[in-house]
Amino acid sequence: MLHYCNKNRILLFFIKESVKSTILVSNSYIVNVLTTKGKTMLNNLKTTTALVGALSIAATAAVAETKVTGNIEQTFATVSQDLAANEVDGKRGFGTESNIGLKASKDLDNGMTAKYGFTLEADSTAKSDTKYLTLGSGNFSTTIGEDTGHNLNSSIIPFVSDNFETIGGSTGGGLNFDSHGSSLNPHESAHISFDFKFDGGKATYRYAPNNTNKAGDSTISDGSSQTEYLVSGKFNGIGYVAGKMIGEEANSDDAGDEGDYRVLGLTYTYNNITFGVEERDTDTGSTAAGSEKDARQYGIAAAINDNTSIGVYMLKNEKDATSTEEEAKMIQLGYNLGGLGVQVSYMQIEDANYTAGADADVVQIKTTQKF
Repeated sequence: MLHYCNKNRILLFFIKESVKSTILVSNSYIVNVLTTKGKTMLNNLKTTTALVGALSIAATAAVAETKVTGNIEQTFATVSQDLAANEVDGKRGFGTESNIGLKASKDLDNGMTAKYGFTLEADSTAKSDTKYLTLGSGNFSTTIGEDTGHNLNSSIIPFVSDNFETIGGSTGGGLNFDSHGSSLNPHESAHISFDFKFDGGKATYRYAPNNTNKAGDSTISDGSSQTEYLVSGKFNGIGYVAGKMIGEEANSDDAGDEGDYRVLGLTYTYNNITFGVEERDTDTGSTAAGSEKDARQYGIAAAINDNTSIGVYMLKNEKDATSTEEEAKMIQLGYNLGGLGVQVSYMQIEDANYTAGADADVVQIKTTQKF
């Protein structure tokens, strides 16, 4: 039995036989396939509802899945220094760093994948610390961003907690060691990078037109650009990193040469134990004495069980035109409480900042929560 209303252009079907399927064949038609006694009837129904539904589906598919990430790090540190000129007996303080970010990825129509995101420092400035847009296809990708990506500032040494520079320098311990190569930080400036993945590793080239330029700042560079080359990876239990950062002089600066920073490191993992050694050499490019530094780090870390790790480390840091060598030793213990990480570090520094007798002891307790 069929009723048809011309005014509203609505088809109402009342059929005793079963309806087999409804098929969307275009943005403006629904085809109802009806079967009765072995015969098939096709009835086309013009409808704006089908159009709206199709557009809704398309709009939903165009939205990339977005994830919220974040972490809170809290530290308590105490420092004692022996040198009479800088004698300190147990100065102490708290520190906090909080970050929250968004990240998303989307498969593009041309077959490439786009990944993008940012991280905000959750303080009074709410500054966007990390930001990036990565376009990739297969093993090759290109990134435009800031404070992101594969870089030489990260150490291959298997630290359980923070590195030598953070614990011995940022806490006020007086350590001169600089893991950034005299502020060569192309990955922290607005930059473009090209990455290629291969079996057992990854290679990266990065260029920052201006070492102080940040994303959103349209200042044109007058030199002071920075480049970075590195390759790192792991195979058969052996990890490796090798690379170089180069800092170009400003166009108005004729003194000295380009600065550079070289990194070479190896690790070996056997069962639950990892050994690591790394060399970081700095040449500021200045003609002044003391412009070259050579630092070597050694470390061994072991996973006692699924939740507990321990590590022992040593640093030797030399500077040309200086007879005194800066040294540091450190032990770290980490424990995972399931959603809360706790790490304790104890460091002894000898001849801090290449000054004889400038010894210091540093203790840091750190908690980490991620979400």
